[in-house]
Amino acid sequence: MPTFKAEQLHELGMRIFLGFGVDEEDARCVMDHLIQANLMGHDSHGVVRIKDYVNEIKEGKINVKVKPEIIHETETTAIIDGRWQFGQVIAKMGMETAIRKAEEHYVGAVGLIHCNHIGRLGAYAQMAAERGMIGLVMCNSGPPGGIVAPYGGRKPRLSTNPIAAAVPTGKGKPFLMDFATSVVAEGKVRIKYFKGEKVPLGWILDKDGNPTDDPGKLYDGGMLQTFGGHKGYALSLLIDILGGALTGAGCTCGKEYTGGNGTFMMALNVEGFTSKDKFLMRVDEVLTKIRETPTLPNVERVMIPGEPEFETMEVRQVKGIYITDKTWEDLTNLAREVGLNVEDILKH
Repeated sequence: MPTFKAEQLHELGMRIFLGFGVDEEDARCVMDHLIQANLMGHDSHGVVRIKDYVNEIKEGKINVKVKPEIIHETETTAIIDGRWQFGQVIAKMGMETAIRKAEEHYVGAVGLIHCNHIGRLGAYAQMAAERGMIGLVMCNSGPPGGIVAPYGGRKPRLSTNPIAAAVPTGKGKPFLMDFATSVVAEGKVRIKYFKGEKVPLGWILDKDGNPTDDPGKLYDGGMLQTFGGHKGYALSLLIDILGGALTGAGCTCGKEYTGGNGTFMMALNVEGFTSKDKFLMRVDEVLTKIRETPTLPNVERVMIPGEPEFETMEVRQVKGIYITDKTWEDLTNLAREVGLNVEDILKH
């Protein structure tokens, strides 16, 4: 698999999007997000998505000629109509809005409708943590009707319904959790499919409800399962309600579902609850205690959520980002389609 510097892939992606009519600010927003995902080890949400996004631009599913707008607002809440722009552009605006409200009123909660794929949710939660706030993000997604079976069911009714949260710390990187409420994110299955690899049993049911290790079965009427049985199912359903019913985007298997990511996000200003210094002291204390936990055999150390990603980022910033041959082929084909010389771009 080829390996590239983050800056090389960022520039290539920027030039591809510009060639397909995306303005520079929006192209930069999307590429910043995708490259961060690759650097943090979440390749399923990185540059592999560029081809999908370009196809959606061609099909009119992503409207690069509009800007998201706030259509309902109070002192502490807002609903943003994304107008089917890039999901990353919409979600960045959403968290910026939540942070602005939390700065003034200590709490900011924002819903996103008519919103395309927002990518890695942790990026938006991290925005709040970097401003000294607690960030919370969750969303539902397509396809309409669902791709995840509810606990005990053999037909899909839910989406992967991911949730992310970030908490600032006094020392070091923030606490950062980000996971799908399905056993695995759909993008992880996609990567296995592209590589021609099997998936572990327990990830997927085929269209008849039978367990399978063939990732292709997911795209032939199959479905994912929720993590943790009934517990993951309950959390997934709650996320669908907050991201879909509360915002107006519609629940995945509901009549009003409009596609994309019905998203709910919050920023909590800790100074509305306690002093920031005391909060950070308490967080650092508990994280230190967690790290000092004696380990099980063959476990090197107990890690805090987010640490694997931040450590992966440090490595990949030096060693580069590796992508599959299929993804590289897709990127070079897109570049040629808009008249780009890939070799020249990679020289810079």
